[in-house]
Amino acid sequence: MPYHDVGNALKVAENQSNLTQQLTYHGLENGTVFTLDNKMTFGLNVDLLSAARATPDVRVSNRDRIMAAIQGALPAGAVVRFYLDNRPATRTALAQLAPIERDGSPVERMLQANHAVLERMRRGHWVSDSSAYFTVTLTVPGRPKKTPYKDVNLQALVSKAATLQSRLARQLTLGGMRTSPMSSDDVWARIIDYFNPDMASAEKPVYQRDLDAGDLAAYRVGQKLKNNPKAPRPFVATMRAQVACSGIDLDHDACFTVGHTRVGIVSFLKPTRSTHVGATEEIIQALGGTHSTFMVEYLVVDAPKVRAQINESLDKQETAASDPSMKAGREVYTRISEGTALVQALEMGQVLTEMSMHAIIFARSQEELDERRERTLAAFSSVGGCMPRIASHADGIHLYLQNAPFSGKRSAYQVAAYYRNAVDCMPQAGPWSGTREGVLPLRGRRGNVFSISPVAPGIRNAGVVVAGSSGGGKSVLVSMLAAGLVHRHQASLTVVDPKRDYLPLFMALGAADAIVSIKPNARLPSGERVRINPFDLRNEDDTVTAEKISYLLELMRALRINDLSGRRVSILHEAIQVFYRRFSRPIDRGGDVVDRYTGEGTLTDFADIISRLNIVGDKPVLSDPELRREVSDVANELRAYTRETPIGTLLDGPTTVNVQSRYLYLDISGMIDHPQLLTIGTLLTNELVWNRSMNMEGRKVIVMEEAGVAKELPGLVQLTNRLFMTGRSLGMIPILAMQNIETAKAYKDVVNNANTRILLASQPSEREDVAALFDLNASMRALYASLGGEANRFREALILQNGGNGHLDGDVGQLWLSREAYWMSTSDKQEAEYRAHVATELYAGDEARAAIHIAQEEQHAA
Repeated sequence: MPYHDVGNALKVAENQSNLTQQLTYHGLENGTVFTLDNKMTFGLNVDLLSAARATPDVRVSNRDRIMAAIQGALPAGAVVRFYLDNRPATRTALAQLAPIERDGSPVERMLQANHAVLERMRRGHWVSDSSAYFTVTLTVPGRPKKTPYKDVNLQALVSKAATLQSRLARQLTLGGMRTSPMSSDDVWARIIDYFNPDMASAEKPVYQRDLDAGDLAAYRVGQKLKNNPKAPRPFVATMRAQVACSGIDLDHDACFTVGHTRVGIVSFLKPTRSTHVGATEEIIQALGGTHSTFMVEYLVVDAPKVRAQINESLDKQETAASDPSMKAGREVYTRISEGTALVQALEMGQVLTEMSMHAIIFARSQEELDERRERTLAAFSSVGGCMPRIASHADGIHLYLQNAPFSGKRSAYQVAAYYRNAVDCMPQAGPWSGTREGVLPLRGRRGNVFSISPVAPGIRNAGVVVAGSSGGGKSVLVSMLAAGLVHRHQASLTVVDPKRDYLPLFMALGAADAIVSIKPNARLPSGERVRINPFDLRNEDDTVTAEKISYLLELMRALRINDLSGRRVSILHEAIQVFYRRFSRPIDRGGDVVDRYTGEGTLTDFADIISRLNIVGDKPVLSDPELRREVSDVANELRAYTRETPIGTLLDGPTTVNVQSRYLYLDISGMIDHPQLLTIGTLLTNELVWNRSMNMEGRKVIVMEEAGVAKELPGLVQLTNRLFMTGRSLGMIPILAMQNIETAKAYKDVVNNANTRILLASQPSEREDVAALFDLNASMRALYASLGGEANRFREALILQNGGNGHLDGDVGQLWLSREAYWMSTSDKQEAEYRAHVATELYAGDEARAAIHIAQEEQHAA
C-alpha cells in the first residue's frame, strides 16, 4: 500500500473514532442534561400498559391525557420526545430473577439450571430490557454558546426543570398513568447505551460529575499552546468524552457501525391526519430482535398564536381570491379549501404542530439488519399514508446524532401534524414487568424476562387458577411455580392430584415417604392402612362448627345418604350434634371449663348414634313411625360404608395420614374409575387440606388438580372457594388447575377471587367458554388465541394478575426449562412412562434421579 494511502486511512480512522466526541453534551445535574448549544433536557420514566390491559378505550384515555398534560404543563417551544428503548439485558438485571441461594437442594439446583438457560440466551442477545420515557428540551436564553455554567445559574435552571418535571408527572399520574422522574443514573444509562451499543449487555461505567472541569485532554491542549500565552484555552466538557467509548465507521454502503454494531435508521416522512391509537404497534413488532430505539418527537406550540397565524393567512388568501385585480389562480382556491378545513379542525380542539418519527435498528450482522429494516419499512405503511425512508450511511450518522436521547437537538424530517397524530404514534403497550420477588421467570415475546408470584406486595388474594387443555403443559408450569414458592418462602406443600404428575417433584424434595394414595385398602409406606377420619376438627376448634356441619352433610350426600330431603337433613344434623357431645370431654382453659372434642369418634360410632336417636329437632322418634323408619334406614345405609367395606377401610377409624408433615402428596388416581369413590375422596382430601393448612405455620402451597366432580358437588366448590377467599391471611397459596371446561364453569366465583390467572393453549372450540369464564377483554382474547410454543423448547402461557390497582395486567410468557426440569415435570404419557422405567431399573423408583439421568444422557448424546 502506498505511503500516502496509509496516511489517509489513518486520518479517516482518527476522525471516525472521534466522531462521537463532537457531541454537545456539557454536563448532567440532578437528572437534567445541559448542552453546549444552550439547551437543557429532563426526562420522565413511563410504565407502559401491559399487552393484556391495552384495550382501545384505555389507549384513547391515555392519549387524551398525554396531550392535555403536555399542553398544560409545558411552555410553548418545548420539544417533547418519546423513546422506547429495547436493548440486550445485562447479567445483573437477569440475576435479580435468579433463585435464592439456600442449601443446594435438588429443587434449588433445578431452578438454577432453568436460570442458566435464560443466562445462555442472554449471552446470545435473546433476552432484552425495555424502557419507555419522555424527554423535554427547553432553550436556555441569554447566554453565549459553548461556555461553562456558573453554579448559581445552574441551580436555578435545575430547579426550573424539576418544577416542570413534577408538574408533568402529576398531570400524567392523575390520568391513571404510572410515571416517575428520571434520576441522573437513569439519564446516564440511556445516553451511554445509545452511543455504545456493544456495551448494552455489559455493566456501565458510572458518570463522574467532577470531570466536567478541565481533564487530561484539556491539559494536553494547554501544553500545545504553552508557547502562545494569549491563545484562548478551550473549555472541555468531558461528559461527551465519557460518552464516546465507541468509534463510528462510515465505510459501508447500506449502514454505518458504532463499535462493532451495525446501525440502520428508518424515518417517517409524511403522515396523513387519520392516525389512530396504537398506530405504531406493527412497527414495534417489526423492529424485532432485542436492540432498537424508537423515537417520536413533536413541538409544543402556542395554540392560540398558531390559530391566529392560520386565520390571518387564510384571510389573505380569501382577499386575493375576491379581488379581480389579483388574478388569483386555481391554486389559491385549493389553499383556501384546505385552510378552511384546517381551521375547522383547530376549532374542534386539534393543535397543529411539527413532528418526526424514527426507528433506529442495532444489529450484529448485515443480514440481520437488512431483514429487520425491511420489516420495519413495510410496517411504516400501517401509519396512515406515511412515506418512510431508509437513511444512507451519510444521512444516517446525522440522524443518529440528532435523535440521541437528551441531545437537545431537533430531529430532521419535520412534518406538519396534529398533536393527536404525534401522540397516536407513541407506543402505549409494552413488555410487562411481572411482580416483585417473583418465583417463576418467563420470557416475553419481545425478549424481556419477567417473573411472577402470587404473594407479591399489593396482591390481596394469593390464589392461582391455571386452565389449559390436556397435554398443554399445565402440570409442568404448576410444578415449576410450586417449586419456586416452596424454595423462596420455605413453604410447606400439599398436592391433591388424580394423575400422579407431581411425583418427581416430591422425590426431588426428599419427600417420597409423604406420597399417600387415597383409595380403599391403600397402605402408607410404613405398611399401615390409609385412613382419613371425616370427623376430625381443626386444632383451634373445641367442637363442631357450621362449616364442619356443611362439610359432613356434603359427605353424606356423596355417600348417597343425604338426599337433601328435609327429614334426612334434620336427622343428620341432630346426629352430628349428638356425636360431638358424646365424644367431648371438659378441659380447663385459663380458669374456664369447656367441652372439647377428643377425636375418638369414628364412622361406626356415628352410625350407632343415628340408630339410637330419641329426638330429631323437637320431634320424638318413637312417637313418629315414619321418622323412626327413616332414622333406621339412614343408620343401616351408613353401616354399609363402615368397618371392612371398601369405603370403610378409608373412612372408618382414626386418621393415619401425618397431616403435620411439611410435604404431603395425596394421590387420588386410584379413585378415578369409581365416580362415587372419586367424589368422596375429593371431599375428604379437600377437608384434610383445609384442616392441615389451618394447623400449620408459615406459608402453605396447596396444589389441587380439578377432578371433574364439581358439577355434582357444589359443596366441594365452596370448600375450594374458602381456600381462595380466606387463605391469604392464613398464609395459604392455593393453586387450582382445571382442564374440563364444562366442570370448570362451576368454579366461576373461584376464578373471580383469584388475583393470579394463567391460561395455556386450548382447543379452538373451548376458547369462547374459557374467555367468558375468565372474563377476558378483547386484548386478552387475542393473546389467548395466539398461544403456542415449540416442542421440546418452550410453552407459552397468558399470565394475568391483579396487582392491587383493580385492573388485570399481564402478557404472554414463555416457559423455558433446562432438560433436567423438563424431564422432572413432563406428563407426556410416553415420556412419563420412560422416566418411571428408568427410575425402576436404576434408582429404586426415584423419578427425580431418573430425570437427571435422562437429561445427562441427552447431553452426552449431543
